[in-house]
Parts: sequence; C-alpha cells; structure tokens
Amino acid sequence: MDPKLAADFALKNSKDIVGIKLAHYNGRDWNPVKLSVEAGRLSNMPVMVDLGGATPALSLDTLFMQIFRPGDIFTHCYSQLGAGRESLVDVKKGQVRPFVWEAHKKGIIFDVGYGGISFAYSQAIPAIKEGLYPDAISTDLHIGSMNGAMKDMLTTMSKFLAMGMDLKSVINASTWKPAQVINRKELGSLSVGSEADITILNIRKGNFGLFDYTGYKIETDKKLECEMTIRAGKIVYDVNGIANPVTLSGKKAAK
Repeated sequence: MDPKLAADFALKNSKDIVGIKLAHYNGRDWNPVKLSVEAGRLSNMPVMVDLGGATPALSLDTLFMQIFRPGDIFTHCYSQLGAGRESLVDVKKGQVRPFVWEAHKKGIIFDVGYGGISFAYSQAIPAIKEGLYPDAISTDLHIGSMNGAMKDMLTTMSKFLAMGMDLKSVINASTWKPAQVINRKELGSLSVGSEADITILNIRKGNFGLFDYTGYKIETDKKLECEMTIRAGKIVYDVNGIANPVTLSGKKAAK
C-alpha cells in the first residue's frame, strides 16, 4: 500500500471516509501497520487495526507504544483468540497487562467490535472490574454476529451494564465518544448544529441471560430496549406509539 495514495483517496472522499482500517492482518511484519499509520498521519485520520493471528503473536505493547499514535483504534479489544493473538488481560493472572494502562494513558482507543467470536467475558469481566472501560461500544454487525451471541447494539450495551459499567458511561461509549474518535462532532450529542439523532431507551426489568460465543452466561435483572428512534429530527421508530400524535417519518398523522 502506498500511504500517500491511500491518504489522497481518503481526503477526496472525506464525507464518507472517517478513518483507515487494517483488518484481519495475519503477518509477522509490522510494515503494513506502519504504512496504514503513515496514511492516517498524512490524511489526519485515525487508524483502526484488527489483528488476526500469527505464531508467535505480535506484541500489543509494540503496537500501542511504538507504532500507534494517540487516537488510533484497537478493535476487538476484549477478544481472546488463543496463542496467535495477544490479549489485553493476562489469562493466567486474570489481570489487565501493565502496558495496556500505559497505552490507555497515551490515548489509544479501545473499541469493542463485538463480532462473531471477537468478544469473550474472560477478557471483558476482569477488564471492567479493574476499570478498563471501552472507549467505543460497537457491534461489528454481520450475519454471523447478529445470529450469534452479539444480537444487536442494545444487547451489547446491556452486557456492559451487567458487568458493572454505569449507564452514563455505557451511553457515552455508544454515542459521543465514538463521534469524537472519528472527528464527527456533529454526531452523538444534542449540541446546537448536531444531526438531531435521538434514541429513547427503556430499562426493562426481568430475568435475562446474556452469553458470549464460548457459552459463558451472566444473568441480569435489567436490559435496554428502544422505545423511539428519531433520525435527523424525524420519528422513524415508535414501538409503543408514545408520540402524540402518533406519527412516523413518511406517514401522515391521523386526524
């Protein structure tokens, strides 16, 4: 990859492109990652890296402290994929590795990127317990993940509530913080000039089981549900007809 060509393409399409991503990288050479970061530097955009597997595993310490810039993104941050990919939590000790805290202080962004097999409670529970919250909660939505343990965004958010993350932090990591990470500050907030994208959530009480792809399940008495979605100021989803008068985008209100 020529980083200048990649940066030029990103800049020419900056309305649609918000960052540069290197995905499923399985090599033993850091050069593709370095080229991606250089493209990010030239285009003034964040870089997201999704490491695959390599034997021996590439060092996350090297990635975070020597290659990444503050604001670059490590996705699938709570994955545990075996010997080919180093994890944030030392499995034997059940503790966050020391260099991860240094990376956090540096400004490295930790993104959930739940996916099909890219989230494990064995990583997330110890990390959340120690206070290593995700900067961005995201689903990596595809056929495998939506029909697997992930399900959807609200189920993913509910899992972090159940693990002990407070509601305000869950909402922030699902809205405003990701908007800041990708330099789209017109999104994720209700500030003047924002897109007027609003979701009204309900916390349903009951008995729920939230599991990961390994089959590990945690039980909780609350789960987030969507009551209403407003896109650019227009109601596009209203599950219980709470708008008065009841109206959906593109439909005329009944007289």
